[in-house]
This record gives sequence, C-alpha cells and structure tokens, in this order.
Amino acid sequence: MNANLKKTSFAIVFLVLLFTNSYADNEVTEGYDENTEITIRGKLKEAGREMRGPVIVLLQSGSRDYRVVTAPPWYLAQEGIELKTGTSYEVKGSKIFARDGNIYIVASRIKDFSTGKIIQLRDSSCKPLWRGRGTRKGMN
Repeated sequence: MNANLKKTSFAIVFLVLLFTNSYADNEVTEGYDENTEITIRGKLKEAGREMRGPVIVLLQSGSRDYRVVTAPPWYLAQEGIELKTGTSYEVKGSKIFARDGNIYIVASRIKDFSTGKIIQLRDSSCKPLWRGRGTRKGMN
C-alpha cells in the first residue's frame, strides 16, 4: 500500500470515529424525552466522568446498574454539587438506550437521601439549567 493511500485511509477512519463519538455524545446528553421519564432509587456505585461531556455516574438500583447523565463538571462545581460514592439517591430522568448498548438515565432531578437536598438539573421544559449560563471556565 502506498503512503498516500495509507494517509487517506487513516484520515477516513479518524473522521468516521470522530463523528460517531460526537453523535453518541449528543444522543446521551440531548436525548431527554418526557415520555420515558422514570424515577429510580439506589446507591451511587461509581462517580466517574467520561472523556468529555457531562459527568456520568453509576447508580445501583436493586440488581441493575444505571448510567446517570448529570451535568458538565464545571456546572456541578459552580453549583457546589458533589455526588458521593456509597450515598443513596433518587433520580428522576429520561431513560434511553444508547447505541453502545447501555441504559442511561438523563437526570432532571436528583435527591440526596443523606442530606435531603434536591438537585435540579433541568427546567420545566426539560432544558439543561447550565445552557447559556456560563462556559467551561465558569464565566457568566
């Protein structure tokens, strides 16, 4: 295979992967549908973060694990929201099945049972509260 063909092949594969990841990211973060709203209760099993985008945590409810999509890390920090492993939460959100084969709950509201605090992440129109309120640097 000549060098130009290798470069072209690599560029095509890179672009396909880039756009596939972008689509999957949008699928999970923009996929709020009131028709699929559920409320689950469980313990936070893992507080993690994907490579980019919102913080996604793992909530264990009974024998099932749910990936809960919360908000961008800058927004959680700005609002003083800390999700702790081992803590019990109630999550209200939209249940979606993503292309990666996992079930995600796009959170609208999270209740922390240890403090009683309710964390609102979306407004009455299901729009994220962080939209238009700042940047990743926390500027308003």
